[in-house]
Amino acid sequence: MQLSVQQQCKPILALASILASIAENCQSMNHLKQIHAHSLLTDLHNHSVILGKMLRFAAVSPSGDLPYAQRLFDQMPQPNTFFYNTIIRGYAKSSSPSYCVNLFNQMRQNHVDPDEFTFNFLIKARSRVHKVHNFPSTLECDEIHGAVFKYGFCSHLFVQNALINLYAVKGSPAAAWRVFNETVGVDVVSWSGLVLAHVRGGELELARQVFDDMPEKDVVSWTAMVSGYSKANCSREALELFWEMSDAGIRPDEVTIVSVISACTNLGDVETGMNVHSYINENGFGWMVSLCNALINMYAKCGCVDRAWRVFNNMKRKSLITWNSMISACANHGYAEDAFELFSCMLNSGIAPDGITFLALLIAYTHKGLVDEGYRLFQIMERDYGIEASIEHYGCIVDMLGRAGRLEEAYELIVTMPIPSNDIVWGALLAACRIYGDVNMGERVVKKLLELKPDEGGYYILLRDIYVASGRTAEANHIRQAMQESGAMKNPGYSWVGA
Repeated sequence: MQLSVQQQCKPILALASILASIAENCQSMNHLKQIHAHSLLTDLHNHSVILGKMLRFAAVSPSGDLPYAQRLFDQMPQPNTFFYNTIIRGYAKSSSPSYCVNLFNQMRQNHVDPDEFTFNFLIKARSRVHKVHNFPSTLECDEIHGAVFKYGFCSHLFVQNALINLYAVKGSPAAAWRVFNETVGVDVVSWSGLVLAHVRGGELELARQVFDDMPEKDVVSWTAMVSGYSKANCSREALELFWEMSDAGIRPDEVTIVSVISACTNLGDVETGMNVHSYINENGFGWMVSLCNALINMYAKCGCVDRAWRVFNNMKRKSLITWNSMISACANHGYAEDAFELFSCMLNSGIAPDGITFLALLIAYTHKGLVDEGYRLFQIMERDYGIEASIEHYGCIVDMLGRAGRLEEAYELIVTMPIPSNDIVWGALLAACRIYGDVNMGERVVKKLLELKPDEGGYYILLRDIYVASGRTAEANHIRQAMQESGAMKNPGYSWVGA
C-alpha cells in the first residue's frame, strides 16, 4: 500500500521538531556540531528553524564560535533578514564589530530588507569601534542615522536610544540631544545616553545637570557620572556619588566599582579603599578579576603591599593584568626578588608577558642595582619574546645606567635608539649627571634638552646645580641669568623609577 505525501512527511516533521528542540537547549559547541552532523545525515541542514537555532547559539552564545557561525551562514542559499540579523548581532559583540558593515552591504546587494533589529545591532557595532578609520567609511555615524531615517525606523525607541548612545560614545552631546529631542516617549535609557554624551564630551557640569534632572536614574546613569568624575580626577565627587548610589538602593556594576577604586587610588585614601573592598566582598563581587586587579593596584600605590598580596593570593583566576599589577607592586616597593619569582610563576602558569611586565622587571633590577642583568633582560625582551622596546623601556635602562654611573653608555643608548628620544629620557640622564657631578656630560645633555623643550626651566636648574657642585660659580650664575632671560619655568619629573 502506497503512503500519502502527508504520511511520508510525518516522520521528517517529527525529526525536525526534535532537532529544533535539541538545538534550542544546546549547551556547548560539541553538542551543536553533533546536531549539525545529524541534520546533514537526515537532509535537514536547510531547515530554517533548525538553522536559525544553530546559528543563534554559534553567533551569540558566550559558549559559541563565531567563525563556525560564519560557515553556517555562508552555506545558506538565501539567508533572510533574521539570519542576517543573527550574524550581525554576533559580530557586533565580537572583537571585529566593523565586519557588521560588510554584512549590511551584502544584505542590501542581495535585496534583503533590514528591519529595526538590523539597525539596532549595526549602531551598537559602530559604537564599539573607537577609531573611525577602523570602520568602513561607507557608514559613518551620520550615514547610519540617515539610513535609519530612510528605512523608516526613527519611530522605534530602542533604535533611537542606540543612536543617542552612538553619539554619546563619540563624545557629541549636540548630536545626542538632537536625537533625544526627536524621540517620542524617551525613557531612562535615553536620559542615560545624554549623561554619557556630556561626560565623553568633557562637560561634567552639564552632565551633572542632566543627571540631576532625570525623572528616573538607572545603574548606567549613575555609573556614567561616577566614572566621569573619577577619570577627571574629581575623586571626592566620585566617592560621594557612589555612596549616594548605594543609599538609593542602586546595585553598582563592575565599571562603577572599578571607577570607585580608581578614585581611592588617586586620593591615596586607603581607608575608603578598604571600605570599598569590604563592600565588594559583602555584595558578591569578589570573583571579578578586574575588581581584584584594581584593588591590587590601589593597595600597592597606597603602600599596603601585604594587602595587595592577600588579594592576589585569594584570586582563583588571574589575568595578565593581575600578574603585571603584582609584579609592579613588588618592583616599585623594592621587593625585587618577589618580582622575579612572580615572573617565573607567571611563565609556569602559561601566561605570556608583555611590555608592561618587562618594564616592571626593569624597575626591579634598577632598585636592586643589577644593571648587567637588567640590560640582558632588555635585550632578550625582543629577541626571545618578540616585544618591541618602547620609550618607557629605554627610559628605564637610561635611568638604570645613570644611577650606576655609566653615563657614557646611557648617552650612547639614547643617540642610537631606533625610535625618537624625548625630554624625559634625556632628563633622566641629566639627573644622573647631577648625582655624579659630570659637568661635560651635563652640558651635552642640556643642549639636547633645550632643543626639545626650550621653555623647561628644570633643565637649567639641574645644570646650575652641577656647576655649583663642581665649584664653577660663574657658569652657575650665567645659567641662572639665561633661564630668567628665556622665561623658562620649572616643571617636575625625570625618572620612571621611584626613589
